[in-house]
Amino acid sequence: MANITQTENKFLNELVKDCITYRLTESEALTYIKTRFHPISLSSYKLRKSKIMSEKSTEIWLNDFTRIGFVSNHKKHIEYIESIIEDSLVQFFIEKNKKQRDEKKIHLLKADIRDNTKLLSELNLGTPIISAIKSRIEVNEKGIPVST
Repeated sequence: MANITQTENKFLNELVKDCITYRLTESEALTYIKTRFHPISLSSYKLRKSKIMSEKSTEIWLNDFTRIGFVSNHKKHIEYIESIIEDSLVQFFIEKNKKQRDEKKIHLLKADIRDNTKLLSELNLGTPIISAIKSRIEVNEKGIPVST
């Protein structure tokens, strides 16, 4: 590969860290890097990966998970609960509009909707807190002191 700038080198290392964090296979990693940067060889990827893994791999994972993974997981949880509520509501309205209603099933669906709505509310209440924490981490990574 031709010489790359220091900025490109740092960016490429960040892409390799992403591949490590998200446990991509070598093939997936090379495709990921090709899409976001440009193609690199498997040997180049393996060399970068082994160097990164030898340098505080737990700290790398924790930093990336804190910055990206936790927020991403939080969003996925919200979307998952929303889909459960939507499905339960559909089932509730179907059952409610039947000529021979199953009152026990309707009662269970109401309870399910209520419980999942409460869970969704709790997750949504945490979103601004997570956003604030994420902002503080990003500011701190730039070397700007954070007041408490």
